[in-house]
Amino acid sequence: MFAKKATPEVRQVYIASPSGGFMTRTPTQTANPGFSLCGICQCCTCISLGFLSTPTGVIKMVEFIFGIICQLLLLKYGMEYTDKLGIGYSVFLTVNSGSVLTTGILLLCYVTSTPTYNKVRPSLFEVLFTAVSCGLYIGASTFLAASVYQHLFYYYHTIPGFSAYPALTAVYVLGYAAGILHGVDSVMALKFMRTLR
Repeated sequence: MFAKKATPEVRQVYIASPSGGFMTRTPTQTANPGFSLCGICQCCTCISLGFLSTPTGVIKMVEFIFGIICQLLLLKYGMEYTDKLGIGYSVFLTVNSGSVLTTGILLLCYVTSTPTYNKVRPSLFEVLFTAVSCGLYIGASTFLAASVYQHLFYYYHTIPGFSAYPALTAVYVLGYAAGILHGVDSVMALKFMRTLR
């Protein structure tokens, strides 16, 4: 009942600069999960918001945001032109839906569980998912760009206030950006996988 609490082990880590010179002391503790409202207690300790400030977290967030923006623009401006845009619209909508769903689930898992991040991120699934998403986004954006230019460019120049062309142009530009981000994410996941093997 009145047992003595175990004292944490205190270690000092000295890091030397690459050019030599003085060594500096760095803390070995990491930030506590969750967030503090009053400075005394921690809330939502199952959520690790520090993940969102890492390079992987930033890329996953941007991929998710680009995908949500594309999805909303596709559904708002592209639905009435589905028959004119043909397969380009359908392919991009399918690729984007699958990628946003999977990226959102991965982001939620990584934020709520550090062990999940340590097991899934260096796995072959993460490398292949991001590499395939990269290729599919770039291919689907190319199909959509051709369809939008071929079928909606005329309406954009003849009908005043025709907003579907600029909106769907933004969609395929964001699709190219999302494809590049997925490619960068794939390379980062591959490097992480190789460092652990």
